[in-house]
Amino acid sequence: MPASNGGLPAPSRDPLSTTLREALAGGTVVLAPNERAAGDLRARFNEAQLAAGLHAWEPAQIRPWNAWLESLWSALVTGGTEPRLLLNPAQEHGLWREIVAAAPDVHSLGSLDSLADLAQNAWHLAASYEALADLRRFAVTHDSRTFAAWAAAFNKRCEQRQYLSAAELPAALRAHIERGMIAPPRGLHLVGFDDDTPARAAVLAALAAQGCTIERLDMLCAPAQHALRVIVRAANPQEEVLTAARWIRNFIEAANPTLNPQQNTPHPKTRIALIVPKLQDERRALESTLRDVLAPELQAIGADLSSGPFAFAAGTPLAETAMVATALDLVRWIANPLPIERVGALLLSPYIGSASEIPERAAFDAFTLRQTPMLRPEIDIAHLLRLAAKSPPVARLLAPLAAHALQLRSSRNTRSYADWTEFIRDTLRDANWPGDRPLNAQEFRDARTWDHVLDSVATLDFTGARVDFATALEALERQAREASAAHGSNDASVQVMGPNDAAGSSFDAVVFLRATDANWLAPERANPLLGWPLQHEREMPGTDPARAAARAERATERLTACAPSVLFFFSTEDDSGAQRLSPTVERLGWSQVAASELSTAPVAPERIALEEIEDAAPLPPLASTSVRGGSLVLKLQAACGFRAFAEIRLGASPLEPASPGFDARQTGVFLHETLDRFWRQVETQDALRAMSQAERAAALEAAIDASLPRNLRPDGPWDDAYVSVQKDRLRSVLLQWLDRELQRGPFRVTVREQKKEVSVGPLTLRVRMDRIDEVEGGTLLVDYKTGGKSSPKDWEGERPDDPQLPLYALLPEAKDLQGIAFAKVRPGKEMKWLGYSGPGHLPKPAAMEHATLAEQIEAWRYVLEQLAQDFSAGKADVSPKEYPFTCTHCAQRLLCRLDVAALTADEEGNEAADVD
Repeated sequence: MPASNGGLPAPSRDPLSTTLREALAGGTVVLAPNERAAGDLRARFNEAQLAAGLHAWEPAQIRPWNAWLESLWSALVTGGTEPRLLLNPAQEHGLWREIVAAAPDVHSLGSLDSLADLAQNAWHLAASYEALADLRRFAVTHDSRTFAAWAAAFNKRCEQRQYLSAAELPAALRAHIERGMIAPPRGLHLVGFDDDTPARAAVLAALAAQGCTIERLDMLCAPAQHALRVIVRAANPQEEVLTAARWIRNFIEAANPTLNPQQNTPHPKTRIALIVPKLQDERRALESTLRDVLAPELQAIGADLSSGPFAFAAGTPLAETAMVATALDLVRWIANPLPIERVGALLLSPYIGSASEIPERAAFDAFTLRQTPMLRPEIDIAHLLRLAAKSPPVARLLAPLAAHALQLRSSRNTRSYADWTEFIRDTLRDANWPGDRPLNAQEFRDARTWDHVLDSVATLDFTGARVDFATALEALERQAREASAAHGSNDASVQVMGPNDAAGSSFDAVVFLRATDANWLAPERANPLLGWPLQHEREMPGTDPARAAARAERATERLTACAPSVLFFFSTEDDSGAQRLSPTVERLGWSQVAASELSTAPVAPERIALEEIEDAAPLPPLASTSVRGGSLVLKLQAACGFRAFAEIRLGASPLEPASPGFDARQTGVFLHETLDRFWRQVETQDALRAMSQAERAAALEAAIDASLPRNLRPDGPWDDAYVSVQKDRLRSVLLQWLDRELQRGPFRVTVREQKKEVSVGPLTLRVRMDRIDEVEGGTLLVDYKTGGKSSPKDWEGERPDDPQLPLYALLPEAKDLQGIAFAKVRPGKEMKWLGYSGPGHLPKPAAMEHATLAEQIEAWRYVLEQLAQDFSAGKADVSPKEYPFTCTHCAQRLLCRLDVAALTADEEGNEAADVD
């Protein structure tokens, strides 16, 4: 073939295109190994027609092998020659699942679906090597005998019901060809086939015997003037991928000299194959690097990722795409409750309802659902619809879904798969799925694939069975997992694929990653369900290292022939240790270069001039000296001035977590209310000491019952059981705590849960005091703590972690103060008194920073007044007290923009929040 024009490393496509055009004009059928290769050949044919000056022409008869065989069978069925139904993959899987499920002791071997897949693969392999008739004769192991029995049952059922599996299609067509029932084409051109299985070879031989001329065409590309064939050695996998991506970008720009480096719009004729042996394992990291190097403009948050300069041949499972995951959750929801986090995701989804109502649905999620007094771990549609009585947008969304759920629950009937798919389509339509906004290219492809999945489920009616909704939903979920959501299109300049996907296609360049001995070729393995003697006799994959090596050589030859520029990349070392170049690649004898020699400097992004503005304007004064938030104002100001400013003055508060049952705050309030009611009745330590255990338990029981949240409305067995468990738990904890109350000096509870205002510096703060005890010589302040990290050290220093009790010490009610204490009401060893006091008031008082409590209070007054002054003056510096620990649970990190990568998660966590 002649070299390509212009000196560019591009293949010469004219010779093959001319051959295809002449062959098709003579009635020859062109076959490719897969749909990708067929599409590539059709594109080349169309280019040749345009180059010849034509404006219209008949579509090229270029088909994938399997699709062509199916078209022959369809003609036989249409003509009345064949009554058998050709099973599609979903139908065949269902039949195998039925066979496997009927076998004894099969449930101990694994899931029915996985066993059906394994059996189906073994059947197809045996059929490809014409070994179906010998399965029982060569069944020498328990597994092969088991499969032989399954295969016999499958074959018998197919004969009885007149089914034909796709694996048996070549043999069935060969029989019709030999009897003259199929008129063969004048000729067949096979393009891009590496090997022929015995089944394919037999079909081709039968066609040849009937006068069909069969030719094989290679996807050969003439070496271009500046073609590059080299092995690239990288130090590690990261350097390997980055170097390859930069080379690809340079290749595209060199092939298109008019391309603006800042506008990466590839020339439509520039096609590069990026081949990765284990693509699914590396997809996410690889996609990130390709986007960063080839299309940095797609890094923007609002960028449309559905179209770009690269496309993946094998997409993610359809069920994992956002749009289809939403559809599946909606369908699951009408049958069963969903976890609260998935219900929240549905409320915020742009794929259902009206996009204009998403803000109202988000408000409902944040301020109604998340603040429900007793949130269930799973919520059904009817329960949520009751909660949405005052939210019309949410009610409009849920009402038709609730009607479908009611219809499903009331009927409890069985239907055909086709009926269930229509029911599912109606449900999604009533939810306005996939939304009222225009779909991007990727979403459009996903929606079309979803329709194909529903159609595939409907074909499961081939047995005439009627099933319940759960069975139909299980089939739908499986098909959605099996279907692939292709990322990008075949028109993208860079096609990311596995080695087998490249068969039959041609490119301007091939870049092969991970070309190590562990990856290329992938080790061949014998099938576990077929007897070894049978596999060895029929020369199946995984039975002969010499044949495997020969296949590797042919596959490598094919890859090197489909583009003028070919680069094999490998890393000398990865996380598992040293790596070696694939022997198959090494035998090519190409020169090796280091990645550093091939790599070029990345294209520098266009710099944006920054305008610096000095933020010296003073903050406006507080609207009032009375500030909401209580002691939290001073606590946040001590932790970080910016956080106090953002949360108190700007109101930038985080969302409440959607935790099931009582959330942390509700649990704390429940305990506070119970102790308030208990001490309102008992009042003194002497009265407590005089009570028997039974009397204490009865008093606690009454206090607990009276303290349940007023708006708590148990609805159903789960709610009743949960409330009962919470009451039992609280009773057990408080009975233990009352023993701790007897371990300190005498007291009388005089103040309980009392709201007060306290002036500190320029601020007036509203607080709620948990408890004030009258003790010998004065009073003792008590603050209940249910969290796990409370200590008197929290009161120390110029930036105290918890200034609540020091603030209470400034109140007039705290006259003749004898001590302050945390009452840690937690089960186990952490249940204790912690604080400062004089002798006899607490079991083990902690040491104070100052000699006397009076001096300590004055020190606190100075510290708290300084914090109040800073907050009032608008001191909002980003100054975390202990970075990064202080920032770990701060919701303002996106605003202050500190380095969140340095943050570490707090592994202890609190069992319940402490309530001021």
